[in-house]
Amino acid sequence: MRRRAKRTAPAARRAARTRPVLGRFIVLEGLDGAGTTTQAQLLCDRLRREGRKAHVTAEPSSGPVGALIRQILKGRIGGGPGGKGPFVGWGLALLFAADRQDHVHTEIAPKLTDGIDVVCDRFTMSSLAYQGAQLGDVRWIQEINREASDTDVVIFLRVRPEVALRRRHAASVDREIFEVDAFQRKVARSYEEAIRRLRRAGETIVEIDGEAPVEDVAEAVWRVVRALR
Repeated sequence: MRRRAKRTAPAARRAARTRPVLGRFIVLEGLDGAGTTTQAQLLCDRLRREGRKAHVTAEPSSGPVGALIRQILKGRIGGGPGGKGPFVGWGLALLFAADRQDHVHTEIAPKLTDGIDVVCDRFTMSSLAYQGAQLGDVRWIQEINREASDTDVVIFLRVRPEVALRRRHAASVDREIFEVDAFQRKVARSYEEAIRRLRRAGETIVEIDGEAPVEDVAEAVWRVVRALR
């Protein structure tokens, strides 16, 4: 038995050396104004300082479908004849799912395969929360996103709707179609259902107080990421 162990040990070590080292897929989630964009960038910067390769991205993506979604969210493109009416919520949910697939296959997955950590500002949970609040059919939204990549961790920045909206108003005069107080409260409730659903599906979700000072939130986020394998 010892001789066999000696013969196989070098092969095992060679396999360990040649096995690809994948990057970690880390997602920041929360209401508009929760600070996901700021924290995603701060985390990416911290990972690089710690010697890891890291890439920050966001949804909607910078791809063609993502660009269309951004125009819809800003109210520059509508639905119906001539694009003058409201855009149908079901169609927007499908666009988000399509953008997510394109985002994964053209940007996220290749980076992870190359051993680069990917930090994403929003992912599937946002669809469950926002389109779930808009349409009321979270199960269908989860189904059309079932092929989206698994995450290593989703970090949810918990911020009260009134605080999040106040931050958004202070940061920019531009308004998106979902930045309405009553709807943001509905989205906050929808996020609770999204968290439960994704946890049941096996996702790791860590909640952090997003109302703390930016530096404290960043440190809390870093503690979560530092504990990842």
